[in-house]
Amino acid sequence: MDWRLKSSHERWLEGNLSPAVRLARQAASHDRDGTSEAGVEAELWLALMLIRLRHHDEFDRTMAGVEPAVARIGKSDQEIKLKLVQALSQGIRGGFSNVTEQARYIVDAPGEAVEGCRSFAWVILALEALRRGDLRTAGDYARRMSAESVLGNSRFPRGLTAWTLVQIEEATHGPEAVAYMVERLISTGGWIYQDLLSTEPGSAAWLVRFMMPRDDTTAQAIATAARGVCERGGDPPVLDAAACHAEGLVRHSAADLLFAATHYGDPWAAASAREDLGVMLAGHGAPAQAIAALEHALTGYLAVQSSRDAARLKRRLHRLGRTYHHARWSEESDVGIRDLTKTEIAVAELVAQGLSNTQAAGQLFISRHTVAYHLRSIFRKLQLTSRVELARTWTELHREAKQQSV
Repeated sequence: MDWRLKSSHERWLEGNLSPAVRLARQAASHDRDGTSEAGVEAELWLALMLIRLRHHDEFDRTMAGVEPAVARIGKSDQEIKLKLVQALSQGIRGGFSNVTEQARYIVDAPGEAVEGCRSFAWVILALEALRRGDLRTAGDYARRMSAESVLGNSRFPRGLTAWTLVQIEEATHGPEAVAYMVERLISTGGWIYQDLLSTEPGSAAWLVRFMMPRDDTTAQAIATAARGVCERGGDPPVLDAAACHAEGLVRHSAADLLFAATHYGDPWAAASAREDLGVMLAGHGAPAQAIAALEHALTGYLAVQSSRDAARLKRRLHRLGRTYHHARWSEESDVGIRDLTKTEIAVAELVAQGLSNTQAAGQLFISRHTVAYHLRSIFRKLQLTSRVELARTWTELHREAKQQSV
């Protein structure tokens, strides 16, 4: 391996992101005509770093050269690496649902040489399922990833993997189920935590949001760490936006949140910042401005096909008096309790009270499998993604149904 490329990998792992990119550029510049495998490896590594840092223009220029070079050389492992970079780019820019087929192709590819790509593809598939609200599939992928780690597969992107697993667990079982995991991740301050803050721009704000109701001091420490990661990495714009997002939540600063939303270079993270801005404005008694920010966030989530987040935004907006029937706002029709059958309402009522499928089945004199069937139908109709979310919103849905009947 070219010494520059090796040093680039080392700098990246240390969190020195700008030097890592500069060294990869130097390694790639020795083979601009794409005649050597080493040159193509350098360009593939450079492209992967560029898309993870959301440097979209340079990424596109790099890919314009590396794609024909990979085709010309014809090495299967480089073709798999290229597919991974393409899949990650498409997922970041247009939603991970666009890349499921590519990720599955990578997962099924033979050979140990692409084990790192295969591990990365598992994470992409898990994240895609989470974003569209398919928690059962996301959970299946999460268990597979955990099993792979136990069996000695150390090639997963550690920061992204940890964050994906925590999000899936939180969505499935609620915040308290993952509080210990989050606290351990933060308190160790180790390489996984630093890698997460360095490469996943929405993670710092997510962690701050999670910790604020529990421990303000830790929430502030996360924002401070995000700023430190940005400075150590050479102040790339996406990490500056990520730090501003985290700081905006801690400081209750609408200006910081707006800056983050407009400078992320990551559509999902930008939508997340606008959602936080809208929630803050609503809390400050500015409903018109809150609605504008939340509608902008909803547009962003729909653009990257994040159905789970879009459903949450619609509920937020409904509480502010906005409903949406126009096609541009909707992947699925807006529904409520009135769209449920009598059996579905009975199942939802019991599950929202905390009963298990078996307990609900006993009260309704049906099988637990029938309860599970109705529960899936309820989630689909109400655009919910978990039992925890149903419990949180059931009372509100009852109130909306009564208002509509007046």
